Amino acid sequence: MYSQESSLPEMLTENDPITSLSTQNAGLHPLHMGPLSNEMQEELNQPDAAVGFLEPDEVSIPSIYASLVPWYRGSQRIKLLHDLQLCCRRMKIRFGININSEYFDNAGRLKLNIMADASPNLCKVLDACDDIASKLSEDSGSNSEWRPVVIRQYDYPAVRLHIPASGDIRIYATEIYKKEPCGTEQRLVFTKFDPSELSTLFKQGSFMDAFFSLDPYDYQQKAGIRLVAKKLVIHSN
Repeated sequence: MYSQESSLPEMLTENDPITSLSTQNAGLHPLHMGPLSNEMQEELNQPDAAVGFLEPDEVSIPSIYASLVPWYRGSQRIKLLHDLQLCCRRMKIRFGININSEYFDNAGRLKLNIMADASPNLCKVLDACDDIASKLSEDSGSNSEWRPVVIRQYDYPAVRLHIPASGDIRIYATEIYKKEPCGTEQRLVFTKFDPSELSTLFKQGSFMDAFFSLDPYDYQQKAGIRLVAKKLVIHSN
């Protein structure tokens, strides 16, 4: 079950690497790919949740560049340098949460994600990040298959937004809000990890505001950029 609480949106600026990729003996390629963002200094006393997030048309693509940096036990990782946490308003949900998925995380929890339509501006930014990261990955000796972040299997480009669990706690790391017709945002407070309950909120054809980070990965011969939802605001109409 979940409840609603009135609160000012919190600023989300955490950019930790994906926990499941940090285990040395879990098939991790030596070329680990770190988060696609710089550490961003939090601005205090800012109630606006968009602080620290950029709209796609605010991103300076020429300013995005890649570098190899030291990582764990002499290995290296790719880091793309730019303040890249993105905010996309009124994203149309293409597919909601699939509760029949066969994919689980290391703790045995169902991996949750939502597929949403991607605007031309968002595609432009993500394609640029893909090009930069995949080229450096290849030049650095990785033989993993690169998976483009923008999905173009349908009549309109789409992206997959991942809703991670919070560590070993059976709850969501993503903050989820509901936006009322008057514009007020109510935070939904969940008491347990329940994909069936969550699937009733993210309905195909509805709209949401998405705040997400770009987390590159290279894991078990698969590489790419994963979009991790920090905050999702579900529109009521």
